[in-house]
Amino acid sequence: MRVIRAIVSLATASLMAFPAIAAPSADGIVAHRALYKITLARATSASEIIDVRGRMGFEWRDECDGWAIEQRYLMSFAKASGDGYEISSSYTTWEAKAGNVYRFIVERERGGGSEQVKGRGVMPLPLGSGSGKAVFSDPEHKEFLLTADTLMPSEHTLRLIDEAKKGKKFFQATVFDGSEVEPGSLVSAVIGSPKSTPAAIDHPALAGSYWPVRLAFFKPGQTESAPDFEMSVDLLENGIARRMLLDYGDFRVAMTLERLEVIDRKGC
Repeated sequence: MRVIRAIVSLATASLMAFPAIAAPSADGIVAHRALYKITLARATSASEIIDVRGRMGFEWRDECDGWAIEQRYLMSFAKASGDGYEISSSYTTWEAKAGNVYRFIVERERGGGSEQVKGRGVMPLPLGSGSGKAVFSDPEHKEFLLTADTLMPSEHTLRLIDEAKKGKKFFQATVFDGSEVEPGSLVSAVIGSPKSTPAAIDHPALAGSYWPVRLAFFKPGQTESAPDFEMSVDLLENGIARRMLLDYGDFRVAMTLERLEVIDRKGC
């Protein structure tokens, strides 16, 4: 589901295999639990969607040797025809801090039907030194080659923050998140200048400036110039997303922070 891909992959490098790169620093990353309100931000006259409502819970934990992410959301879509539908999903992952091992389980329901996607991804160390493999066990066994430039979601987010801290304006990478039964796909980021505006809620972890980041997601092997969809995120240096906007072309969905809790790191 594209909603999962957008949220987890927070998300200008060569698309070819790049040489081994030093791991980005995770200093300053804040493990947290956040609740976002989902609303329709805009719909064109051509869109059949006239309203969107929902909630999304997101948790990013530091588990000593890895990052654990849990995400759950429920979205209700209203259509001009008078009917509508709901989508619910849960997404659980664990990613080694070295960026070389990634495990995921996705469960989602829509219109009475359910689906589970489960598997893992493995990359050789040091990252960038060779190709890896994605292995899906559900809904059926399937394997894909992961090119040497592939990053897992948390590694991608950490590198994106590092590039922003360096003042870089563009960052492009192949990212594998397991949300669909397919290999990694291109994510292209445009990083804006730091901004300081009041957050939707008052919390010490939201203090300071953030980067407005525009992410474009492309399907694996996509050659067209237009992305599959785009997303804007107000991203803090500590890894917290203050606000997100998902752009599907004929309609946009806003995710606004309603509640935030900092999570203590486990004793390691």
